[in-house]
Amino acid sequence: MSPVPAAAPRLQLDFTSRGEAISRAQEDVRALLERHQIDGKARYAVELALEELLANIARHGYGLGSPGAIRLTVEIEAPRIRLTIRDDARAFDPTRHPEPARLRSVEDAPIGGRGISMVRAAVSGMRYRRSAGANCLELDVAREPRES
Repeated sequence: MSPVPAAAPRLQLDFTSRGEAISRAQEDVRALLERHQIDGKARYAVELALEELLANIARHGYGLGSPGAIRLTVEIEAPRIRLTIRDDARAFDPTRHPEPARLRSVEDAPIGGRGISMVRAAVSGMRYRRSAGANCLELDVAREPRES
């Protein structure tokens, strides 16, 4: 009889789009990453993605005065970390959001508007679907190979 592989570490959080609830969720994810010794580029990519995308859901999806529900699932697997973000805000597909215009100079740079582009550059995969009135965004973050 072959041994049954251990289930991948998984965290599922249900919270509102209020700032303090988002901050607590980010802290819980940070603690999970620390427990499983995720560091370097993978940790940065997860934290960047959550910072940008959860803020966008709160600000643009629900509106700052109208908090709504968010479900975040984090699964740590050998080759990747998968983030699944589900919300009932208005439909928005970040995979189809246009890239911002190239800047001629730092002085010309507007504040904001580059978060989704930064997330795209940091993750190895991004998939969106709208199902039963909810946005569902899956992100894959490649893990660095461990040195033997």
